Amino acid sequence: MPTLVFSNAYRTLAWPALGLKWSARSGPWGEGELPAGRYLIGRREIVPYSSRVPEGFRDGSGQGYFVPIYPTFPTHRGKDGRLGIHPDGNKPGTRGCIGIQREHAKDFYEHIVKTPINAHLTLEVR
Repeated sequence: MPTLVFSNAYRTLAWPALGLKWSARSGPWGEGELPAGRYLIGRREIVPYSSRVPEGFRDGSGQGYFVPIYPTFPTHRGKDGRLGIHPDGNKPGTRGCIGIQREHAKDFYEHIVKTPINAHLTLEVR
């Protein structure tokens, strides 16, 4: 069972084992929404919640984060680490990442950074 499940159709990112769900979206900018499939979450590589992230990755407080994700299937997207989960900080939507609505962004961050640094976290995009 994946750790996180994202549905662009329902615009939700869920953590089933914890009973948590956040409003989120992927696309339509850049290369569009994330392709369906399984991704590994770069837990050790999370960029901490701060104002040092690009403006498009910030929530309403002016701070944000970046959680890298890596596809486990053949695709030209994301092999170089440019895909991730972050606050949806500009106009609604992303360039292929998962953007969590501003009012939910910090809550998601607080949960994911509580996981052990060596945790094996996965994401399923449906």
